[in-house]
Amino acid sequence: MTQTFPGKVGLQQRVLPRYRAPFFERLSTYCDDGLDVFAGTPRSEEGIVVTDDLIGPRHVPANNFHFGNGGLYLCWQRGYKRWLKESDPDALIVSADPRIPSSYRATRYMHSLGKPVLGWGLGTLSKPTGRTKFSVVDRIRSRFYRSFDALIAYSSKAAEDYVRAGVERERIFVAHNAVSTASADRAVEKFPAGGEAVRKWRQDQRLSGTTLICVGRLVEAKRVDLLIDACRDAGQPCDLLIVGDGPERAALEAYAADSFPQTRFLGHLEGDDLSVALAASDLFVLPGAGGLAIYEAMAHGKPVLVGKGDGTESDLVQVGRNGELVEPDDLNLLTTAISAYLRDTERMRREGSESRQIAKSEISIDQMARTFTDALAYASDRAG
Repeated sequence: MTQTFPGKVGLQQRVLPRYRAPFFERLSTYCDDGLDVFAGTPRSEEGIVVTDDLIGPRHVPANNFHFGNGGLYLCWQRGYKRWLKESDPDALIVSADPRIPSSYRATRYMHSLGKPVLGWGLGTLSKPTGRTKFSVVDRIRSRFYRSFDALIAYSSKAAEDYVRAGVERERIFVAHNAVSTASADRAVEKFPAGGEAVRKWRQDQRLSGTTLICVGRLVEAKRVDLLIDACRDAGQPCDLLIVGDGPERAALEAYAADSFPQTRFLGHLEGDDLSVALAASDLFVLPGAGGLAIYEAMAHGKPVLVGKGDGTESDLVQVGRNGELVEPDDLNLLTTAISAYLRDTERMRREGSESRQIAKSEISIDQMARTFTDALAYASDRAG
């Protein structure tokens, strides 16, 4: 079904993370009259690395106003209407996040012109309750999700969330969350596992045995403390690399010094620095929330042991093929899973090879862009 979209597309995001640039650049090649990306800046404490350097799409800065925190957080994006009037897109894709009320207004404006609007999101981020009646909040969310001509879900779990919220299944498209594998492709050639560069890096880091790696922002939700405990209790010798920075780093370093001194904190890494760390590792582990870090590890050919989270991981991790899923916050299950991997190097090699195959051929930014194009075609037909 995928061709190209015969018009101009506007895409609204709360922020423009640097890792999203390759996808937006790829998506723009499917939009005959171009792609505008309307996005603002995050709060400083979020630690999100953003960019305004896009090759192909046009980045239009939004003026973000942030209110509240946690479950009470809201973001108002000033300038959306001026952008829509000036850009005049033929279709609009917005973040399907009820915490961005300007998205409601943008949707109403586009619909007043008879133009389609698509939502793109992680689902409702709430667990099924078995209730037959919706709460007031549920009804507000349902109305928001059903206002879109089509919904693009990050994962199969997100798609089921939208169905439970009252959206017809035929209006939902699953575009599995992916990033460019270009850097991983280069790294596989540049840093082979047994090569001199990797051997020297391991020597410099004083790594002597099987090495686990965790990549992500060091916040409580990642549960890095649980990973430290699991490595301590695994009953097999190993080293642990922690890649990332964040407000929990100092506390985690102090904790690891007492609990598992074989832990190395490497800070934020990217490019070749991240690639060589992944090449020097045998198993990627993420016990808490995450998504794209899992995909990055898979693109580098690593088996992935991941805690269940927002559902993104359930499409990336195929149990028995390229990794394992464990219940969140369960130290015993995580420890048992790590111990099993440490005793089976052939399993790690085999599952790592499968991870790379999935990232290269089955879940990619090319497939993601094609799904967006299919959703745009469906939404345009529906709005027309």
